[in-house]
Amino acid sequence: MSFKDTFRLRIDRLARQVGPLLEESWREARQRLDDLNQALASQAVPGERRARVSELALKRKGQQAGQKSAEIRPFPEQGKTVQRSDFDQ
Repeated sequence: MSFKDTFRLRIDRLARQVGPLLEESWREARQRLDDLNQALASQAVPGERRARVSELALKRKGQQAGQKSAEIRPFPEQGKTVQRSDFDQ
């Protein structure tokens, strides 16, 4: 067996051993960056605006799904009144 073949076999064996470790490390790094990005985004948007953006996103999704009206129901401790959304007017 030539030096080139021996070297290639060692590199292949090393790649099989190290490859899965690198992939797992990369997944963990991506997850940490995603978590950091979400945390920074949450801090950048004020709470009242965040709630409004979430509400608008849900309404938009409802409209895209063909929903004619969106009833906004309060949490149980707030009573039983039903509000109509802005796009129903």
